[in-house]
Amino acid sequence: MRFKLFILLFLGLFFNFISSANAFSNGEKQTVRVAISNQNFSTYEHQNAKISSDEDITIIDISQENTSSKINTVPKNSIVEVMMNVDRLDIYINNELKHSGLIGPILFSSKDDLKIIDLNRKGLPAKYKGMIEIKIAKNNQSFNLINIIDMQNYIRGVIPNEMPVSFGLEALKAQAIAARNYAMNAKMSANYDLVDSTAAQVYYGSNSYREITDIAVEQTKGIYALYKDKPISALYFSTSIGITDDWDDVFSDGFNKGLHPYLKSVTDNEKQKPIKDDDDLEKFLSKEDSGFDIKSPKFRWQFEFERQELEEILHNTLLAQSKAGLVSPKYEGDIKLENLKEIKVLNRTQSGKITELEIIAKNGQYKVKKELAIRRLFKKGNSSLPSANFYVKTKGADIVKSENEEEKTPEKKTFSLVKLFDYIDDNRYPEKFILIGGGFGHGVGMSQYGASAMAKMGKKYPEILNHYYSDINFSTVLKTVLFNDYNVWYKTEFYFDKDTFKNAYLYIDNSKNVSEFPFKINDLEFFDTKNIAKNKVVKINITQYLNQGINTINFAPLSDENKGKYVVYKIGFDEYDNKK
Repeated sequence: MRFKLFILLFLGLFFNFISSANAFSNGEKQTVRVAISNQNFSTYEHQNAKISSDEDITIIDISQENTSSKINTVPKNSIVEVMMNVDRLDIYINNELKHSGLIGPILFSSKDDLKIIDLNRKGLPAKYKGMIEIKIAKNNQSFNLINIIDMQNYIRGVIPNEMPVSFGLEALKAQAIAARNYAMNAKMSANYDLVDSTAAQVYYGSNSYREITDIAVEQTKGIYALYKDKPISALYFSTSIGITDDWDDVFSDGFNKGLHPYLKSVTDNEKQKPIKDDDDLEKFLSKEDSGFDIKSPKFRWQFEFERQELEEILHNTLLAQSKAGLVSPKYEGDIKLENLKEIKVLNRTQSGKITELEIIAKNGQYKVKKELAIRRLFKKGNSSLPSANFYVKTKGADIVKSENEEEKTPEKKTFSLVKLFDYIDDNRYPEKFILIGGGFGHGVGMSQYGASAMAKMGKKYPEILNHYYSDINFSTVLKTVLFNDYNVWYKTEFYFDKDTFKNAYLYIDNSKNVSEFPFKINDLEFFDTKNIAKNKVVKINITQYLNQGINTINFAPLSDENKGKYVVYKIGFDEYDNKK
């Protein structure tokens, strides 16, 4: 018990962002756990890792097997190496073995950033704020390298790597909200919430911080996009063709429809109708003013494949997607695909994105489902298609009749061996397949290039987010106030920008009939709460009490007489209606 208490004190000491005021916080995720990948982002499991800092490093083994804390304080600029030894961990300090046979987790902390030696991000040595945790992976043969960091500093390490700083402050603020929402909902593994790659959000640590993105993170602190009081799963992508898609149409497997009602198809031009077929898509993509994303290099694109080149590509990609269960019938590859006749679209979304197609060749027909699988079918080099918003043109000879159709010799009906060979020659198949499309990414949620265009049109970040996410509002997350023995207050911090929001409201749900729940708004005390209505949500305009910048609301823990009850609160905002 004494050891456990010590660990809590240690965490409080070295995570200066975890103050006593929010130790009992709920609702908002205060910290995130990010798995750090290797240099080429191919794995989150490691056999060894070297850690250093410009200040002293404190190391703690918090294994359940240990009855003592096993604290080591390592002098600054020392190199601490953790190595996997079968299913245990060994620790070397400056190449000297200091501890062996540990099961961990092992925590590393310093007053300065922690460096991962031999790991670079954007050409710079990888550095991280917060703590580093070494935790044995599920397979017991490797370990995860996890950065435990507060939400704000995590978002600071995401924004400059997910959106160019040139996109403008309001677009960066929209990205900060989306990234914070994404992190709030993430739980990718028992060991960590997120990873540092495109499999989640690209996070490169403190060496990637930038001044303008820091401002965007600060000026959206504590603010989330909510749908029915819950933070939305704020998906985003690079480039829209001018129409985004429903989550259901792109990601649903049929059993999870309706989970994200705020991720609906939206158009940049309100008069634009959904895309139905190749002709609709071709006509739409030919328009020069069909969307906000026109400045994106992937707004419109074209890829050309020689037929035999594409057959070789499809042989490999059909094998890969068959293993993922997305090809029907399964492509075994024992007889290679040959004489590709047609790429037939079977289903499109409202933006024209292909979610099912058929590969038709002389020796087989294969249906492929899911937009990402379809993008991965048509690789150029090592790159998949930017999006599944495309149609197909062919060059060369006409496609021959299928085997069950009546065969006719070309031109004359004279039957000669020469004419027959000429007819079934490979040249009678298309010589080239040309994929003409637009956009980059899955196409659901916020388009980053679209957000940039809207920002440069003078739109504030709430208007940008309202364009891409349906029926949302802006608020802090719900927080529950309870009784506690330690007299620890419940704290919410948020940024209020008077040029962005017209009003701010404190919503209090006192449906449990709590007699009193004193609170403070910045330095103003509101202790007489007996007259606040019970059994319903109360909305109080608090705009006059707020500062331009960071504001704090604190609720006192409930008294003894209210044990077992609770009060729920949040701060919501009204944005300006710029459409009027």
